[in-house]
Amino acid sequence: MGNDEIVGDATPSDNPGGKKSLIDKITLWVGAVSAIVTISLTIWNAHTKSQIDQREADLKELEIALRARTINIEESKERVDRYKWVLSLFPELNETDKKKSNFTISLIRLALTRDEAEQLFSSLQTSPDKALQSVGQNGITAIQIEPIALLVSQMNASTADARKSAVAALERDYKSSSQAITLVLRTYEQDKIESLSPSGIINGLYFLSASDPNAWDQKQVEAGGQIITALEKRGAGAQTKASLNAFRALLQKVPAAP
Repeated sequence: MGNDEIVGDATPSDNPGGKKSLIDKITLWVGAVSAIVTISLTIWNAHTKSQIDQREADLKELEIALRARTINIEESKERVDRYKWVLSLFPELNETDKKKSNFTISLIRLALTRDEAEQLFSSLQTSPDKALQSVGQNGITAIQIEPIALLVSQMNASTADARKSAVAALERDYKSSSQAITLVLRTYEQDKIESLSPSGIINGLYFLSASDPNAWDQKQVEAGGQIITALEKRGAGAQTKASLNAFRALLQKVPAAP
């Protein structure tokens, strides 16, 4: 039996020579292809999203540009309408009635921006027509008076801070302004004085007393004297009397007319 041969099922190696099976190879290839496809799709999606985002940004820019264009068109139409309306007022500028002419100038000023009004009235000043030159000068004067008129009205404001600020600004910037003096004097006219509060009355007198005597003319001096008389007749408290005395002293410093 020494040469007996074992007979039985042979058990060869499942992967002779260490070679991979076909299934393993297919699995590897499928995995590799899947990875390549996934990477490709990721890159493509990123590229597509970038294009979509750019298109959306372009559309938004276009929308903004169209909106701005629409606004510009509307503003142009509105500006043309204002200019037409201003042009329709020109015949009234030649009115012999100064009140009506000044009112028309005020309407034109309200209809135009400050720059537009300045350009219009400045050009009228250079006109060979004397009447238009006068309108141009009156218009420029009206524009110059605007900030002063606002401060004068605020001297009678409802809050103390607003009143103090207005008086301080007038004294600082317009104490030598004949226009400012005239506007303050007008607040004491018979048809306006009733709207003045006690603080408004004293504030006006304070500014007039602090103004430059050399900025006054004789017509303004006469108006100032009438104001003193009218306020004394109304009955004045101690503070108002002191303000009137300071105002009277200022009037005495105004140089006599040559």
